[in-house]
Amino acid sequence: MGAAALAMDAGLGAYAAGQYGMASSFVEQGLAFKGYPTLAAMMLRAEFRKPVEIIAREATRAWIRLRCNGTQADAAQTAGRLRAVEAEFLRLHVRDVVRRQIVHGLGFGVGHIWIGLRGVPLNDVGQAVPLRPTAHGMARGQLERLVNIDPIWTTPNSYNADNPLRADYYRPADWWVQGVLVNSTRLLSVVPFEVPDILKPAFNFGGLALPQMLETYVHNFLRTRQSVSDMVSNFATKILKTDMSGTMQSDTGTQYADIDAESVTARVAAMNAWQSNNGTFVLDRESEDFDIKSAPLGGLAELQAQSQEFMAGIPGIPLVKLFGIQPQGLNASSQGEIRVFYDEIAAFQEAHMAPVLRALFHLVQLNLWGAIDPDLDFEFVPLWQMSEQEAAAVEKTKTDMDTANILSGKITAREARAREAADAQSLYRTAGLARPMPDGNTGGPVTGFVNTPQAKRAEQHE
Repeated sequence: MGAAALAMDAGLGAYAAGQYGMASSFVEQGLAFKGYPTLAAMMLRAEFRKPVEIIAREATRAWIRLRCNGTQADAAQTAGRLRAVEAEFLRLHVRDVVRRQIVHGLGFGVGHIWIGLRGVPLNDVGQAVPLRPTAHGMARGQLERLVNIDPIWTTPNSYNADNPLRADYYRPADWWVQGVLVNSTRLLSVVPFEVPDILKPAFNFGGLALPQMLETYVHNFLRTRQSVSDMVSNFATKILKTDMSGTMQSDTGTQYADIDAESVTARVAAMNAWQSNNGTFVLDRESEDFDIKSAPLGGLAELQAQSQEFMAGIPGIPLVKLFGIQPQGLNASSQGEIRVFYDEIAAFQEAHMAPVLRALFHLVQLNLWGAIDPDLDFEFVPLWQMSEQEAAAVEKTKTDMDTANILSGKITAREARAREAADAQSLYRTAGLARPMPDGNTGGPVTGFVNTPQAKRAEQHE
């Protein structure tokens, strides 16, 4: 028994030593949470700040488009409701608030939006109560403002770490916001780069910050940039070949093996003073010579460019977007990289922005009408847009297809008109195509096709 206990103690000691080694390595490699003051200082450097700002700006640049999913009889009422929601979004500065939240989420690992309701005290009594997104949880006209809370002022208070089957597992129930206890339902949070549950308390229930992910690559770039600059500044070394023992001997014979250091220094200083293009070197014809040794500079630009590419690869931003560097070479283009980047932004919007915007969308409706209209919705406007020529070419192709389908009797003019009205990319989506056709036309075949057998069949089908 004693030997077994000794073996177990040794095993526990080895395990503890291994865990300590893992933790020490974890910290040394810069993977531990750096703390908000350190991250705030890192955000002052352009190499850390710019990727964060670019993603936040691109994610909110084209913004959203409000829409109605249902078929309401009163189109004017629906349009009025959408305009009212748009006006509320402008009043609450939703676009700017969401952009700042993304900056905090990427820069610090978590971003918070506080929902300020009119008449609710700014203390524990008012803020610790859960906010229910229902007509009974918020009165009409009570939504006053939206405020970005810097993560440095927030600390989680309590969370469930006992039962993984519960919905609130490792999710804070409330937060301390500079001494005020705020229920989590009053804070809309976003965590772009989530960490495993076991690390969430260490990261203040946020995620991995983008500057922390970029730290190694930025430091490598800064070191490479400084090394390149030093090499460019000192790429040429001037060499004076002279008979130092014959012409610069010391009278005392005690300094540096019979060489007078002051004479050598004075000689070099004179040459440096005359080294401009208008200067003249005077050399002894028999015992002196002058030469310049230059270090090769080829490849330095590639080394520096490669370190820049590593910095751009982590956030997935094309070089032309991040640094304004155009691709080199014949027929070089960045359209493919930009298209991939826009796809990444679209995925980021759906994963992180959509839940926050949907919650705000519902709160705004409760604030306006005291109810949530299930037919109202929103969608993100794609960043990739066709040019006018491309859009016209696509529209012409659709028109040719409709014409062929009408002539063949597959569809009628009314059905083609309905398709055009439902097409969000159509050039005529604002032309009121959902209304009946003008001049009493019932939606049958167009006049130019009346004499064709296919049009007659389509007309009989009508």
